[in-house]
Amino acid sequence: MVKIADIKVGQVIKNEFNLITRDLLKKYAKASGDTNPIHTNDVVAERAGLKGVIAHGLFSYGFITKLFEDFLNHEKDGKLIKTDVDMRGMVRCGDLLITEATVTKIEGKRVFFDMKQKTITNIDIKKDGNVVKQFEAGERGYVTDKDVARGLVKSKDVNEGILSYREKIVTPGTAIVELYN
Repeated sequence: MVKIADIKVGQVIKNEFNLITRDLLKKYAKASGDTNPIHTNDVVAERAGLKGVIAHGLFSYGFITKLFEDFLNHEKDGKLIKTDVDMRGMVRCGDLLITEATVTKIEGKRVFFDMKQKTITNIDIKKDGNVVKQFEAGERGYVTDKDVARGLVKSKDVNEGILSYREKIVTPGTAIVELYN
């Protein structure tokens, strides 16, 4: 049970989703009724200049509302009053989607959050300067020179070598929840 007395400014709630696939986007398209082929067909997405399919905006937004739904125990402990987001970037197959909200203020039973949703997009793994594994982002050119110039492309050691990846905030925003206790 979430109680207002247990919430602190600076507290972070977070979820991660790492299973974005074309099959999942096709299922979402069918369920949502948004059958725009840029979400399900690489050829059409490429013709539109996207280098491959992208997730529906409401698909990724759903993980924002899910974060608060889980936090509020499916409205047993409170309700989501408001979200305000700015969808700035694309979410693609293979991305790790991380949704995070930080408590910024508490007024009465209302809790205010700054939110961000970011993607971790694997590009490739290199060993001794040679690519030993390339991910879809590397194959399709999802990561741009602009991403590199902005410092969004990073690397880290992994078992197979050095992993290059992009870490990008795709949806910043705010939220307000109201707790019952």
